[in-house]
Amino acid sequence: MSRDGKAASQGFGRRQEDRVTPEERIYPLQFILDYVQEKKNTLLALEGSSLHQALRIRETSHAIGRQMALMGQEEGKLTPEQQQLYDLLKHQQEQVQELTVGLTRKGLAFEDMDNMLRQAQPFILRLIFKDTLTDTYNRYFFISRGEKLMREAEENIGFSLAFFDIDKFKACNDTYGHEFGDAALKYLSSTINEHLKQNDLHSTYFVRMGGDEFILISNELAFPHFVLLLDDLQRRITGGTIHWEQLSGKITVSVGAANSVFGKLSSPWDVYREADARLYNAKERGRNCIVSS
Repeated sequence: MSRDGKAASQGFGRRQEDRVTPEERIYPLQFILDYVQEKKNTLLALEGSSLHQALRIRETSHAIGRQMALMGQEEGKLTPEQQQLYDLLKHQQEQVQELTVGLTRKGLAFEDMDNMLRQAQPFILRLIFKDTLTDTYNRYFFISRGEKLMREAEENIGFSLAFFDIDKFKACNDTYGHEFGDAALKYLSSTINEHLKQNDLHSTYFVRMGGDEFILISNELAFPHFVLLLDDLQRRITGGTIHWEQLSGKITVSVGAANSVFGKLSSPWDVYREADARLYNAKERGRNCIVSS
């Protein structure tokens, strides 16, 4: 993924245009999921109201039934007007019973919908946001969540982003084959994600933007601590070994990092571009290093 500053700048313009497909501009997948979730919550509220109405209607039905029982004792002695009232009450009781059954069925249907959505949501999110090769987050996750993460960051912490680049990755693929290259990408992802999990970093995400282009994003670490995390990750990556069939090997990574507060940057894509430029500086300095200023 070697590229000079000019190429990176020109490529960035094209990447901006490709951020979202025409279909996603109309109804982004995350919007659809949020919309369905909101409507489900509305239906659940209606379910509670419906069940309450059903109980009240049932009480009314019982009251009608008691009145009919009293009238039924005198059915043979009812006047035509009383008989007409009796028949009307009987018809209303039947309608009340049908309405109660209908409301109960709706309530059960709402409950089923809620259960299905709860079970489906993790799988839907996985389909939307996960990369199939490395089991890490994908480009669409950054597109969908980047601005939100930046908005939610504390003012003194800001939004941090680091580019990770496997040094001489093309030579690795050419020498050992693309399957070994895939194993290297999986190793990089699993090493970083395991370290994030071990350190209980819940708002720091490793993202595969495409090919061998990876970024780490965070809104929970002040930039100096974010850089210390990068240093830990780099040591872990270089200290481990990749195994694939009879082959084994090691990799090094170059890293470029930037922060919205330190760089006075106003959008995630500005931070992205700044980190990309610093990655190029890391390459110029001989690779296997971190450039954060």
